[in-house]
Amino acid sequence: MSMTAEKPGPGGRIVAYDALRLLAILTVVAIHSLMPYREVLPASAPVRVLDDVLHYAVPLFVFISGALVWARPLRGRKGAYRRFLARRFALIGLPYLAWAGLYAILYVARAGDTARAALQVPGLVASGHIWYHLYFVPMLLTFYLLTPVAARALERSPELTVIIAYVLRIVLGPQITHALADVHPLLGQYGIHVLSHLPHMALGAWFALRLDAMPRALRRVWPAMLAVGLGGLTYLSAAGTPVLALGAHRLLFPPAMALVVLGLALGAIELEPRYASEAHTVTHLGSLALGVYFVHPLFLLAVLQAAGPADAGSLWWRPWFPLLVWAGVSALSLVTSDRLAAFPITSWLVGLSPAHRLSRETEPRPTREAPYAV
Repeated sequence: MSMTAEKPGPGGRIVAYDALRLLAILTVVAIHSLMPYREVLPASAPVRVLDDVLHYAVPLFVFISGALVWARPLRGRKGAYRRFLARRFALIGLPYLAWAGLYAILYVARAGDTARAALQVPGLVASGHIWYHLYFVPMLLTFYLLTPVAARALERSPELTVIIAYVLRIVLGPQITHALADVHPLLGQYGIHVLSHLPHMALGAWFALRLDAMPRALRRVWPAMLAVGLGGLTYLSAAGTPVLALGAHRLLFPPAMALVVLGLALGAIELEPRYASEAHTVTHLGSLALGVYFVHPLFLLAVLQAAGPADAGSLWWRPWFPLLVWAGVSALSLVTSDRLAAFPITSWLVGLSPAHRLSRETEPRPTREAPYAV
């Protein structure tokens, strides 16, 4: 039985998925550390291409959620779906509202017209656009709401469900998002996020359901998958839409991203024996990903205030500076999230229950035969 098929135990976690979470959140911090260059460099600049390629991070996060949520049908007594949503909202929705409230204060305080900005807050919070990174949570909660329908479809035919998700994105996505944007711009942006990542949610569920049946030879070619996918994303970013027709970009981008995500997921599983001895550390750091997601823009904001824009001659033009920003913000965010997770009164702010640290300290170290589940 594979790791993804292992029955969840009390407080258990899948080591490979937490390794992927850690990789994804560190990549998210890297993406946001490169944001100052978007205003001063052309899209074809190497650092801008790197920025684009690193955007595999959010698809990877969604992929993990698909593997852990949509691949496990809601069975049981009446009210299982209601209890599922209540738990998801408690672990993700409540901390989102708390952090969105903090970022809403910053948004209004930094606005020129504070009265007008205050009126915009409800819509921005609901859509996840009160700050540049928060769109992820309303999108993920939408996928959770769709769980009963998606789980039934995946149970009948995982492959067909994935195909339908990609068709919705590639063929119908533009029409749907334009229709939503005609109703309200924020609704259009929300639709773009949901339709863009719907295939990644379905792909993650397919991966979890089919991993046991996947030929060993296919699982071992994950480096080739990753190389081809990253190469494709690099080409698409470097070429840009003026050279490559928008329709061709729309067709080529999703499979390139799928190869990257699948390559990373298979690689994390195939390499898991090499880091299994540090499973407690990996699972703990992975469990802090949501906290890092919420808190790291605060540290980045402080850096931007101190360093200023990426004008010629500024610190941003020294190659070591963005690396230093990424390392420093990542470390500070992990430490902050760890401290918040350490106390029952604040652990909910990073999506963890008060029992998390106790379970981490008391559970036996996992082995390949008895891995952590989620």
